[in-house]
Amino acid sequence: MKPISFYLVSILFSSCAFSHYTQPLYKDMLSWFKTPTDIAPWQLQQSGQQWILRATTMQDGGGHVFFNPLNQRCIVSVPHKFYDMGTLPIGQFIYDTLCQVMVSNSHQRYVKSPDTYPMDFSKRPYNIHNAALIAYQTHNINAKVFQIHGFSNKKRRTKQGKTADIIVSQGKTSNLTGQQLTRCLSQLGLTTFLYGISIKELGGTQNIVHKLGLQSHSFIHIELSKQTRTRLRQESSLLKKFTTCLSRII
Repeated sequence: MKPISFYLVSILFSSCAFSHYTQPLYKDMLSWFKTPTDIAPWQLQQSGQQWILRATTMQDGGGHVFFNPLNQRCIVSVPHKFYDMGTLPIGQFIYDTLCQVMVSNSHQRYVKSPDTYPMDFSKRPYNIHNAALIAYQTHNINAKVFQIHGFSNKKRRTKQGKTADIIVSQGKTSNLTGQQLTRCLSQLGLTTFLYGISIKELGGTQNIVHKLGLQSHSFIHIELSKQTRTRLRQESSLLKKFTTCLSRII
């Protein structure tokens, strides 16, 4: 990875909505992806080629970061592993077999926060999750971020939502990458919709990640129905094919 000055990083941050926050975690993670070291109060662990920053407190929302430089240049994010049941093992497989980085929450999103910001990683502006996304993409400008969520068909208000297995979104608009992923997943026999094109709900457009200044359309929000999460966990061949679809767009 080519070195990048903190001056350039400061320009990046000034363009995002959070320029009024102090940014030690961003700078720490920028260095960490080059040379993994302790970032207190997170605990640094190593297992083979894998490096882990594991939360030991709720400070800044906690959260875990996993990094395997031998994998391909993408990130899988699991922000609601407790509430969106089954998303962690799915994300873990994507990390184990495809992406260099996985980030996940360490605490339930509805617990009382130690500061003024929510614990929910899809709403919290300053945390190690967001710092990792920005820092990693600073080093790897074309890296995709796959964020895995779960939803209930029963709670959907549209016909498409009630029948969907997967809803893919890149925000308020999409590009060819989103279309390619939607088509690939549909070919697996999974009823897949692309937000803004074939469905108008569950687009994750208010997700805080859209305000981080990442590369346009690089954040791919993937909603999985309860039935689909169960199938992906129980059918290893389907999970492999699902991950292959992701690999084709990175």
